[in-house]
Amino acid sequence: MPLYFFFMGIIFGSFANVIIHRIPLGISIISPPSHCPDCGRGLSPWELVPVISYILLRGKCRCGAKISLRYPLVELACGLLWLAVAIAFPFWDAVPLALLAFALLCVAIIDAKTMLIPDGLNIFIALLGILWVVSALWLPTTPPDWQASLFGLLAGGLPLLIVDRLTIIIAGKDGFGYGDVKLMAACGLLLGWQLVLVAFFFAFTTGAIFALWLIVTGRAKRGAYMPFGPFLCGGVMGGLFFGDIFISFLFVQSIFTVVS
Repeated sequence: MPLYFFFMGIIFGSFANVIIHRIPLGISIISPPSHCPDCGRGLSPWELVPVISYILLRGKCRCGAKISLRYPLVELACGLLWLAVAIAFPFWDAVPLALLAFALLCVAIIDAKTMLIPDGLNIFIALLGILWVVSALWLPTTPPDWQASLFGLLAGGLPLLIVDRLTIIIAGKDGFGYGDVKLMAACGLLLGWQLVLVAFFFAFTTGAIFALWLIVTGRAKRGAYMPFGPFLCGGVMGGLFFGDIFISFLFVQSIFTVVS
């Protein structure tokens, strides 16, 4: 199963490239078919084989235009994410969580490029969460129960919304985009309230380290905006894979603290 998920992940990674390229431009992800953005020529099936086509074409279209290295890297990244999900979770849970990883990969790269998170991807994640919770009625899945999922939605969206409102009142500018708020509210449906808090911890920690690095190296000034979506997406995946271990560690540490 992990090998099957890996190859399916690479295929979905190819579709992720279409979404990443077209949605910010306002182009349909269905029509027209895949084509070279430079010469406009439609791509043949052998030019659409994930990763392998890039290697065989040596990173160039037949017209001579260079193909961005992002394309095979996204395909490979999606395949590795699906592989990790297949190893960490049973089949019926791995399916929705692999689709979540696919959507988060799209969100992370689009937000890094444009500082915008498309509503369509947030809606997709939210529907995925609802279907996963409902699927427990007839499939051997182990999603959060509906109460934990609902609290996860609130725990995911409300903190960012409150911080954004307070930042506007105090500093006169946005703290977080509404895309971030919608993203974490949608992810909260899949994570539940406990794991969504762990996701926030990972996201804010890595985001703060990256922001500090930008300031120290002079690549950005204090108060400058940076896309936070990639860190939220990474935090969600970190919460999925390591959230239970992290919570258990905190629980054990609290017991030791009380005993000592």
